[in-house]
Amino acid sequence: MQKSRKSESASGSSQASTSGAQSPEPRRKRRVGPESPLQRELIVSTALAIVDRDGLSALSMRRLGAELGVDPMAVYYHIPNKQALLDAIVEAVMAEIDLTADVPTATPEARILKAAQAYRDTMRSHVNALPILLTHGPATLAAMRPVEKLIAILRDAGLSPAQAFAGMQVIAAAVRGAVGPAADHTGNDHPDMEALARSLPQTEFPNLLEALPTAIEFQERGFDFGIKVLTRGLLAEAGN
Repeated sequence: MQKSRKSESASGSSQASTSGAQSPEPRRKRRVGPESPLQRELIVSTALAIVDRDGLSALSMRRLGAELGVDPMAVYYHIPNKQALLDAIVEAVMAEIDLTADVPTATPEARILKAAQAYRDTMRSHVNALPILLTHGPATLAAMRPVEKLIAILRDAGLSPAQAFAGMQVIAAAVRGAVGPAADHTGNDHPDMEALARSLPQTEFPNLLEALPTAIEFQERGFDFGIKVLTRGLLAEAGN
């Protein structure tokens, strides 16, 4: 009888051991810290995708968490607040500007035009992010690199530090104005322009009516024209 009890005890111990092996305690997931660039990049790229697709007003931590498939509070582990998220979006946009487009041996006018075109091309891909750049501006190292590049080009052209900084601001403003949300780059505004021409009295708007037929063509090359005019004015200020 005593032997039987010992056997049952051993059997129970063996079953408990087997049961424990089959159902181990779940391992806790290791928290990925804010130093993880992949996780942070995913958050920022998702936030920028929301802005690109649906506009800035659609971006919220709740919406971002839903897009990522996580609790919105998890986002705060990597990005502490909305301001930091907007700074990160500005950084992501500015980091897309092709700094390799610059050719140091080219003329100052050609270098400045290339820099402006590179900025414009990036902004055309992220038109909905323009309000963020206007209200927040570049505030990180990566975001400031295109700014440094344009100032360097202007300094190489002979502008003083103050002139180069002012020139950078004027050129950046021209680019943002050319690719603003109100700008239409699809050609859909051509019929509206023709309708406008038909609605204007000849006696009151003779010069505008004379110029309008060339406006559609100018839309395609007007950006380069404007940047060249700005550049020549800046170079004249530098005495070149």
